[in-house]
Amino acid sequence: MTRLGELGRGSSRAAALIVLALLLALAYEGLAVPYLAYVDGLDARVATRQSVLDRMRALSAAPDPHVSAPVTVTPAALLLPDVSEAQAVGQLQDRLKRFAASDGIELQGIQVLPRAETTAVTRLGVRLRGSGDMPALNRFLYAVETAEPALLVDNLRLQARATGAVPAAAATLDIQLDVVGFRMPEP
Repeated sequence: MTRLGELGRGSSRAAALIVLALLLALAYEGLAVPYLAYVDGLDARVATRQSVLDRMRALSAAPDPHVSAPVTVTPAALLLPDVSEAQAVGQLQDRLKRFAASDGIELQGIQVLPRAETTAVTRLGVRLRGSGDMPALNRFLYAVETAEPALLVDNLRLQARATGAVPAAAATLDIQLDVVGFRMPEP
């Protein structure tokens, strides 16, 4: 019987070792393998982001082929001429009258607005009242906004004078807008 008892103890130890080995293999497969795959996935994401970062750095360092030489802006392109205030406002009015005439806007009045001074620039402006259709207004606004020296359109008010059968695009608009230019303050 002692031999049979020894045989049972040895086989149960072996069975316990086999069960323990199976549990360790399952724990490794269930916990360690997914964790290692997750870490590998993180490494792949880091490598991908690093390659994107390297490409972005290379692109930012390389000159853009679509951009021409840098645009230099001179004060003459931004500021009204260095003449007296009355002459500057008169030149501004003349330019706006030419734009309106060439673009199909019928002016009914021009009013000089009070100047506003800051430490950097003096703001000179005029208020225009007129009428025209929408395409004429678009051309006029484009001419004003692309003019040199730079002009600013402010307080634009539109009111349609549409009659019954006239399409909205062909309706005559009553227009009122302020156009502002800037110049250096007088000493």
